[in-house]
Amino acid sequence: MREIKVYNTITREKEVFKPVKEGEAKIYVCGVTPYNHPHIGNARPFVTWDVIRRYLTHVGYKVTYVQNFTDVDDKIINTSNGEGVSWDTIANRYIDSYFEVMDALHVKHADVYPRVSEHIDEIIEMIATLIKKGFAYELDGDVYYSVEKFEDYGKLSGRTLDDMEAGARVDVDDRKQNPMDFALWKSAKPGEPYWESPWGNGRPGWHIECSTMSNKYLGEEFDFHGGGSDLIFPH
Repeated sequence: MREIKVYNTITREKEVFKPVKEGEAKIYVCGVTPYNHPHIGNARPFVTWDVIRRYLTHVGYKVTYVQNFTDVDDKIINTSNGEGVSWDTIANRYIDSYFEVMDALHVKHADVYPRVSEHIDEIIEMIATLIKKGFAYELDGDVYYSVEKFEDYGKLSGRTLDDMEAGARVDVDDRKQNPMDFALWKSAKPGEPYWESPWGNGRPGWHIECSTMSNKYLGEEFDFHGGGSDLIFPH
């Protein structure tokens, strides 16, 4: 099998690709939040990863490609409340729209398209494990990840906690142990979908979802985690 070099975001260098398992390539790509019709910016990473996947297959790798749908999210809830329809009506509508656009671009479908709403039990289990290990804590029905407990937090982006400010994708809440601590589980509010959990009715936070779904379908180690460059920091 020919030598392939890939860019490693952590080292900031091109390196020879050495798969976790010889002859296989496991890929997880962060998918869309289906609250509106996809645009060219949404399409770009999926076209890019389609090319990468096809090339890896071409040179002989057995490729497993997983791409999620974040179908439980504030934007979906806001759209559904604005239209007076259920959250899953909005999610399903724009998932269908996503596939129409990808098919028009001849993007090959992923092997698996996990949805957040279909993995609530696994997400709750992972959150409970993080609490047990001391990496997360519960506050009045909300569960937060303690960023100070993970010394490599921000390593992928090259940023430190001192460089960051709460606000983008991190809810500002004076109760938190650190302003940068982010929600793993959000307690239910009026007009929102919710599921039962050990911490009360609520729904997952944005950050925990891909960790759970990638672990389920690809295991604790896999070869590529793709998505938009704006996602480098949270991951």
